[in-house]
Parts: sequence; structure tokens; C-alpha cells
Amino acid sequence: MKKRAYTVLLMAAICIGTFCGCGDTTDNDKDTALGSEAEYATVITGGNGEEAKDASVWYPYWDNATADEELAAIGDDLGTICFFAAYFDKNSNMFIPDNITDKIGQFDKSGYLKGKTTFLTIVNDKLLDEGSSLKDTELLYEILGSSDLAEKHADNVIKLTKKSGLGGVEIDYEAIKKDTELWGHFNEFIKVLSEKASKEGLLLRVVFEPSAPIGSYEWPEYPEYVMMCYNLKGYGTDPGPKADVAFIKDMYEKMTVLKGKINLAFATGGFDFAEDGSVKQVNYRNAVTLCEEYNGEIARDPDSSALHFEYTDDAGHKHEVWYADQETLKVWTDTAKDAGCEKFSIWRLGGNF
Repeated sequence: MKKRAYTVLLMAAICIGTFCGCGDTTDNDKDTALGSEAEYATVITGGNGEEAKDASVWYPYWDNATADEELAAIGDDLGTICFFAAYFDKNSNMFIPDNITDKIGQFDKSGYLKGKTTFLTIVNDKLLDEGSSLKDTELLYEILGSSDLAEKHADNVIKLTKKSGLGGVEIDYEAIKKDTELWGHFNEFIKVLSEKASKEGLLLRVVFEPSAPIGSYEWPEYPEYVMMCYNLKGYGTDPGPKADVAFIKDMYEKMTVLKGKINLAFATGGFDFAEDGSVKQVNYRNAVTLCEEYNGEIARDPDSSALHFEYTDDAGHKHEVWYADQETLKVWTDTAKDAGCEKFSIWRLGGNF
């Protein structure tokens, strides 16, 4: 395993304040985590073990300690864990970070994964000689740009997943945006991978961003499809919540054209929108601290159940902060269930709850 390569990407992710997939950005600081592990467990399980069986969480490679604490709080009822993530070295070869491989081995040895559905998430992030390239679409052309390349990549995905010992693979290739040529290649790849995964007895999940042109293509029935129901508001937008009830319903409706199982994903935290147009990621404790420091007045938005307040910083600049709490997440997951969605996912374990 390439320990130096892992360290480079880990440091890049922390330094630029992003993570490498699932379409959101966040701080990776345990000291500013949202709420307690017990509160997090309530969000996931709803106090009901059966509901937890329908829930999925992402286990990130960069924060094992707090991820383990949160798993302990959730208990044994959690249905699905996605180990995040395998990615690509500078030669476009996939690999799994050492600590994820080690953690899978520890869980397997302890028996924790028994009865759970497990996935290896693969993202289109690439290590460079200096730093890394996140959500790299040139990489996607390199590995999916022809039928032969897609076939070869599908074989490599199957091989890596079987090597991990997990029960399935999740494909989280992002930033394709409006590139119809690349969407065509991606669609063909999913068809090929679906057939191969089915034959090998491996489960398959495919992650979509909200802008994905799902209805423009035929997608195979075998995979479970995950829609990222977040960042309705954020970088480059006016102030507002990461999701609201109407957005969640629209995303579910968009997914109903698919033949496979549907899963809606939600992210915690929120954003601090400054009047100069700059936007900063915040989590629950960040937001509460800011509100207390500047005597903000908190209100709950009726359309999203998100909390928000305004403040003026020490330099005289006005800010508007929007964020989610436990009640917000419950409203979002209940909205998904009411719309007919039986499965949902939470980004992520490791200090964001």
C-alpha cells in the first residue's frame, strides 16, 4: 500500500477543507463535532432498530477514532456501512488507504460486520506528484472513454472489491455536470459493472449528484441508486439550507424513473454566508458558538426545518448562518419516508454529528 500517497491526499483534503466525494465539504475536526454520539444515534435509528436496518453511513478514511465512537453509539442495529474510499494513484491505479484496509480487518475479526451490508466506495480522486486532483473528470475519460476501457475498469473494480472482503462496491464518480459524452461513457460502464457484479455475487450502489441527467439514459435494475439530497444552497448561491422539503420530494421523484432501489442521502452541518459573497462550511457546534458569541437570534425555517440566524463580525461584516440540527435531520428523513423512499444514507461518520 502506498502510505506516502495516502498521507499526501489526506493532508490535501484537510488543508483545502474538502473531502473527496459525496459532493459536500466539511471540517474534519473532532472538537467541533455536531452534538453527541447519542444524539447522532437517535438521528440514524429514530430509536428504532428496524429503521436503522434501512440506514447507511459512510465511514471516512481520515477519521477512524470519532467514526468508531459514533458506531458504538449507534449499536449493532445499523444496516449498512460504506467504507470511504478507494481512489487513484498518479498512474491512475486504484488503491485502498491502509487504515481502511486495517479497519475492515479489525471489524471482521471482532465480528462487528456480521449481518451488516458493506460497501467499498470508489471516488474519482487522483494523487499527483504535488497534491491531488479531486473529482477528476479527465481521469474518468482515461478509465471509461471507450468500451474496452470501461470493461477493463469494471474488471479492476470487481478485483479490488473482492480483495477488500466487503460485500459490494459503491461508485461515487462526480463533477460530470453537463458533459453528455462522459455521461454516456459512465452509463455504459455502470451497465457493464452491474452485469459483472451480479455474476460475482457483489452488491452495487451508484451515487448521483442532484444535477445528474438520470432520465436521459437507461440504467440497469441491479444497482441501488443513491441521490445526494444536499447543497441546495451553499457555495455560489444565496443563503439558505442544504436541503428543504420540496427539494427532497423533487429528488425522490427524479429517482423514480430508475428500476433499481432508491436511497436518499443527507448531510449535516451548514454554511456561513458573508455579505461579501464568501461562504464557509460550519457544523452544529460552530454555528452554536457563533450565535452565542454574537448574540444571534435563532429561527427555524418552516420550509426546511433548518435553523438560521444573522450576526455582524468584529470587522463589521454581516453574516447569515444556516445549519441543521437533530430535528432538521428527522424532518428530512421523515420526508423521504413519506415520499415512499425506504432507504436513506447519512454523510458521514467521524465528527459531523
